[in-house]
Amino acid sequence: MVCAGRKLDAQQVEAIVACEDIQLVLASAGSGKTLSLLGKIEYLHNELKIPPEQILAISFTQKTVAELKERCSVKGVEIRTFHSLGNSIIHFSEHPSLGARHLINDNQITAFIKNYCEFLIRNDQSFARDFVDYLLFFFSAPSSPGKIKSHAARINLNRLYLRLSLQDVPNEHIRAKDEQLIANWLYIHNLEYAYNQEYPFTETKYKVTFTLNLPRKIYIDYLIADQNGRSIYGASYMRDAKWKAELHASMHTNYIAVYSWH
Repeated sequence: MVCAGRKLDAQQVEAIVACEDIQLVLASAGSGKTLSLLGKIEYLHNELKIPPEQILAISFTQKTVAELKERCSVKGVEIRTFHSLGNSIIHFSEHPSLGARHLINDNQITAFIKNYCEFLIRNDQSFARDFVDYLLFFFSAPSSPGKIKSHAARINLNRLYLRLSLQDVPNEHIRAKDEQLIANWLYIHNLEYAYNQEYPFTETKYKVTFTLNLPRKIYIDYLIADQNGRSIYGASYMRDAKWKAELHASMHTNYIAVYSWH
């Protein structure tokens, strides 16, 4: 059997000539679904003598519809997208309340969702909490620090899965899921912060995880250690963190160490 100048295989032919009232064909990408659909249209018209105006072909995308229209040898067949068909049903409805309406566009959908979410946030505490939780996990990194057992493994993971925070600052890439949650919590509570900036109270080029730019700066350091106080970054990592905490206590500055145990 030949369709659109191409020979069909046995499975395509089987799908085309099947005459059940309802038929489902499961096929992967590139397996010839479009060609089979064209063959089905030709079979219905040429062999079963079904008039073209009684045949409707529907696809998801405009690209496929355009291809079907161009390659279909049976003239007069209606070929449309789901969206186009639904719009036409609404537009030509006999009911006066529907006849002049059209489907809303993307901007109207966005505005509706935004306005309704704002309404729920103001009036539904449960929804507001769920919405905040969603934002905290937005762009969430794929792994917790406890699952990374070596510094080399962490570097390899970061190369593949660096993620931006909600703050969306150029080149701000959060290195771990827990840092992601802290960054997003700060952002949705309108706390301006800088990520991974050089620490000003030491001669080494140590970078503190979060610097809050408030009237009085607050430093939040995210530390990863095991239950014995050892870090995958080496012994000096935790020793430096302890030294910074003692330094800030003596200077009466605001330094917060956040620990993740693994």
